[in-house]
Amino acid sequence: MSAATLVIGATGTTGKELVKLLATGGHEVRATVRPTSNKSELQALGVELVQADLNDVASLEKAMTGIRKAYFAVPLVPNMVALSSSIIRAARTAGVKHLVKLSGGGADIALDTLAKWHRAVETEMEQSGIAYTFLRANAFMQNFSNFSSHTIRDHGAFYAPHGEGKSAYIDARDIAQVAYRVLTEEGHQNKAYYLSGPAALSGAEIAKILSSVTGKAIRYVDVPSEAARASMQGAGMPAEIVEALLEHYHVMQLGYIAQVSSAVEEITGQKATHFEAFAQARKQAFVG
Repeated sequence: MSAATLVIGATGTTGKELVKLLATGGHEVRATVRPTSNKSELQALGVELVQADLNDVASLEKAMTGIRKAYFAVPLVPNMVALSSSIIRAARTAGVKHLVKLSGGGADIALDTLAKWHRAVETEMEQSGIAYTFLRANAFMQNFSNFSSHTIRDHGAFYAPHGEGKSAYIDARDIAQVAYRVLTEEGHQNKAYYLSGPAALSGAEIAKILSSVTGKAIRYVDVPSEAARASMQGAGMPAEIVEALLEHYHVMQLGYIAQVSSAVEEITGQKATHFEAFAQARKQAFVG
């Protein structure tokens, strides 16, 4: 049996979908978890689970024993670059041959602070001597079901400082499909792919789609930046992340993340998911 593929961030939005694809596709897969992780879905798939701490290079090296390929998605935290560096250093020591990173759209042009963080990690990967693939994804459609569903259900509205800006939102399941192909096929080493959904949508257009799918009136409410800052700070979000997100939202207002890519279809052979299809699949999250 070939060495396992490792998924770091296996309980995250893209990681859990990728693990499912690898496991059901008959591939040996190993997934990193934390002691507090909800492991039930992964256990049901029968995949190998290993505990690893992104702050502990030794634990990552142990998790990578026998691994040839690894996918990683690091959470949006102030030390995201340092945590990613730990993964790269561990991979080099463990002899991993191919690293696949969930990156961000605009990393190639250092579009904003978040993109600069991603680019710093990409640069280290390029210099590591390990084959790499960067999946530069636009914002997830799942952000609406994960973070805004409660206000949509309770108030018939979602709130964001996006102005009239548009984003080419992508279904995280499409990212997982691309990652699956990259990890199980040849020809993707040392490449970068910009991944988006099939259309750039504004908050008002998202609200219209959600209203049609749910059968109830849903509004998009544009929030002033200062109010958004206060809300995020009140939720305990680190100052560095708050300012980076506000900068990203400003970039969105200027139209810089509205670019649509055909990469999902080119790599997987399947068209990228439309927001209507995503909303229909997650309808219960929006109606309660």
